[in-house]
Amino acid sequence: MNKQVKGFVHRAGVHCESSALRDIFEFYGFKFSEPMIFGLGSGLGFVYWHSKRGDMVLVPAYPFVGGRARDLYKNLCSNLGVSVKVNKTSSKKRAYETLTNLIGKDVPVMITVDMPFLKYWRLPEQAHFGGHTVVVAGIDEDKGVAYIADTMFEGLQTATLKELEEARSSTFKPFPPENKWVAFEFPDKLTPTKVAIRNAINKTAMTMLYPPIKNLGVKGIRHFASEIVKWPKLFPPESALYTQLYEVNYVMMEEDGTGGGLFRHLYSRFLKEASELLNNKELAELSQRYNQIGQKWTTIAKLIRGTPKNPANVYEARKILLEVANEETEVLSSLARIFE
Repeated sequence: MNKQVKGFVHRAGVHCESSALRDIFEFYGFKFSEPMIFGLGSGLGFVYWHSKRGDMVLVPAYPFVGGRARDLYKNLCSNLGVSVKVNKTSSKKRAYETLTNLIGKDVPVMITVDMPFLKYWRLPEQAHFGGHTVVVAGIDEDKGVAYIADTMFEGLQTATLKELEEARSSTFKPFPPENKWVAFEFPDKLTPTKVAIRNAINKTAMTMLYPPIKNLGVKGIRHFASEIVKWPKLFPPESALYTQLYEVNYVMMEEDGTGGGLFRHLYSRFLKEASELLNNKELAELSQRYNQIGQKWTTIAKLIRGTPKNPANVYEARKILLEVANEETEVLSSLARIFE
């Protein structure tokens, strides 16, 4: 097979899943900005997770901080009236045959991959993350390559078919990609955008304000504030995870597909666009508030990165985290009241 999907256009974005969904929706004739896709999918969230891993004895792994909700694509499709199905297989052969069959029918394919196997990323081999979302838009078997739409890159990137196979079938935890692909079925018309905006904002507000456990939403931010001051003792300089803990969390909060400010700037842009579509000045004001909150998240991330040189940074970070928790509670409560 030597084919690229006709009419598929990739536009560079800041977050893998929302940019991939933007490309898919535009291919099917429904053009949205990436911030609008993120917001309509109720993508804003928060999670603080400190798991335990062990062999003979449980030892602490470094905590994980995340700023987006799960199931962005499911939320988006449900909100807009699009049918979606997630498929996965343990068979590399079936995964590839399905991919070529869909590409042959001019269907772009949204998949998940483990990033370092795709050499164009130039990542260290140990930097495994199998939850990365891309769109395959072409296959050239004569050259042995696939053409991939991937987040921030302009145009389609090239990966060998072997790289793609390894990236799709990786077994590295905690997010093995499992040869997943997502199938969409679009209606003639989507749910009206103004209705979808109201539903999405309300869902975001409710899930952030009333999370089921203390690790999520605004409760999770407060929990993070209480936990971060323990990091220097849990992970002293002699710990093998010492540098990794602070650097990885900085990257995950500020650089790695968040759009800066732990996704808050991306959500701020959604609220601004929503305010214009709904002619709602209060949404515009709350957009500015979330932009300011995003700036505070950037400050927190920088304090975390600098903690190895200045352990007292965690106390300043705690102070700002508590401010952020209060401010996000206020803004989210205001958003919920708008659409009561």
